[in-house]
This record gives sequence, C-alpha cells and structure tokens, in this order.
Amino acid sequence: MQAGASPRGLEFAARWAEVVFATGGSAEVMRRQRTALREGARRWGRDPDSLLYLPAIQPVLGASEADARRRLRSLEEALDTDEVLVALGRLLHAREHELVPDAPAAPLIRAHRGATGSDGFERSMLHTAEAEGLTVRELAFRQALSQFNLQPVGTAAHVADQLEELLDTGAADGFVVMPALYLSSFDDVVNALVPELQCRGRLRDRYEHPTLRGNLF
Repeated sequence: MQAGASPRGLEFAARWAEVVFATGGSAEVMRRQRTALREGARRWGRDPDSLLYLPAIQPVLGASEADARRRLRSLEEALDTDEVLVALGRLLHAREHELVPDAPAAPLIRAHRGATGSDGFERSMLHTAEAEGLTVRELAFRQALSQFNLQPVGTAAHVADQLEELLDTGAADGFVVMPALYLSSFDDVVNALVPELQCRGRLRDRYEHPTLRGNLF
C-alpha cells in the first residue's frame, strides 16, 4: 500500500503498489490521479485492475440535510481563528507577517512549495485554493477541519449517492474514511452509511477470505 499523489509517487505506485491512498480533494483530481495510475500500470505490463485507488473522504452525516449542515457548522465554530492560522504557518513554514487572513491563499502556497514534504498534498491544496478562490483564513480552516480531503455532507442516502457517483465515473475504487470528529464520525459511518451502502449492494455484509488482500480484490 502506497500513500502519495506526486507524479513521482504515482509512477512508483503504478509499478509496485496494490493499493494507493491519496488526498484527492475533488472528483476531478481523483479521476485524474486514478487515470494516471491505470495508464502507468499498463506501461509496466500490469493489469490496471490489480491496482486499487482509495482516496480519503471525511463524511459529515446527519439525520437530515439540515442536521448534517448544523454538525458541520458546529465543527467549524469549534475552531479558533488564531490557532488555525498558527497551525497553517507551521505547516507551510510561513512567518506571521505572511499570514494575512483576507489575502488570497494561492500565492502563499506557491511561495512555500516543498515545505510539507508532500508534493501531492501541496498540489491538492493549491488546486482547491485556486478553484475556490480561498483566502488565507479559509485555507487555514479547511486544513484544520478536513486536510483537503473530500467532505461529503448530508444524510446517509445523500452521501451514498455521492460515493456511488465517484465510483461509477472512475474517480475511485473505494475510500479511506477519515473522521471529522473522533470517535463519533466512525459511529455515524458504521451505523448509518454502511447499512445504506449494503442495501444498495455496494458494500459486502460478510468477509469471505482470511486475508486482507483476498477481501480487497
């Protein structure tokens, strides 16, 4: 299992990995990364179906759409502006005078490329900042809350719809669930999202093989 989405990381994964974990950030980026992996696998003489691409997701689930949005707002309101800006500065190795809250975020990211040690993560962060026109403040909050993982919000049925679309349009082979809040986020996934996916035939209800590899493929 390989983690990373830089061009070098994707090429390494295409040659050697069986499972790839990556921060996609958007369906477009996820689809592009998965396509690059499958094309790379073919170049190395591998069956593309022997390589699974599992992007991170951070679902925020609720009993209704309004409840899910309320939960997301409560998570955002629990964050302190000064603290998230300090954390962003540490992540990017940026000085305090560079962290102008209302300034555009993209130039700050470009000025500190390489600071995190993860080219794929920085590409995802820059893509999101440019696509959504994020300010430095918004970038700091997004990093603190979701680390730029895809964040589907809604009822179990609505989130399942979004995951099915990603699977059916070639954006993923499966997902790695990242919690918005320990441990309740995992409880929500197990008690609400998993049964919904099982009812749709998208998720197994039993394990048939004694090994992790056997159950992955």
